[in-house]
Amino acid sequence: MKAGMLLALVILATGSPAAASAADVRLSPFVAEYEVKYGNLSVGRSHTELLRADAPGQWIIESRSSASGLAKLIASGTLVQRSSFQLDASGMRPLRYHFDDGTRRTGRDIALDFDWHAGRVTGLAEGSPVDVPVEPGLQDAASIQALVLFQLRSGAEPGTIAMIEKDRVKYYRYTLLRRERLATALGVFDTVVYRSARDGTGRETLLWYAPALGYVTVQAEQRRDGKRLFQTYIRGYRPGA
Repeated sequence: MKAGMLLALVILATGSPAAASAADVRLSPFVAEYEVKYGNLSVGRSHTELLRADAPGQWIIESRSSASGLAKLIASGTLVQRSSFQLDASGMRPLRYHFDDGTRRTGRDIALDFDWHAGRVTGLAEGSPVDVPVEPGLQDAASIQALVLFQLRSGAEPGTIAMIEKDRVKYYRYTLLRRERLATALGVFDTVVYRSARDGTGRETLLWYAPALGYVTVQAEQRRDGKRLFQTYIRGYRPGA
């Protein structure tokens, strides 16, 4: 239950040098701060950062989430989710993924390595070994956020994206619902609203992306069987270096 509470706070994706440069301009480093609510109750804060790595064409996206108020009785640690990925003319490929559930125990942590030459994803997920084949476009739970940003900034629809969860590959469909003018703590933004969900499940996430901020998420909402659960609201944003 502790890891589940913290995970909800995260809501919140080599070619030639010339081709890699053209791809890189469709992503920009940023830092975004969010408040997370359950109904009218504030239950946590989340910090998301996208930054360039040292190697050409490589990026890192990281989210840190912590509970606040009464939610600390359930989840007192800081959840960290981090992905390093390669972005070039062949697309976006995760390299390493790490999830720390915010406790001293390692039984709920996840560490995955993507070997695209061997065609395997290997590592540990909650204490169990992972060894599954990669498939074109496969993402992890963090890189999928950067991929959606990249596609929207490129003028493309995210469509259906394959994502590895523990030792299974699942498919999330992104559907454009509407365009909406949204008031936020940072001002009023024109947004595009997408629904992310797996076919045949009652769980879905609605995401408000702001083109004026490079399609960074300014609001998100988790639902199950039509019932609203957690909501995420942007509270701070700054471009990165």
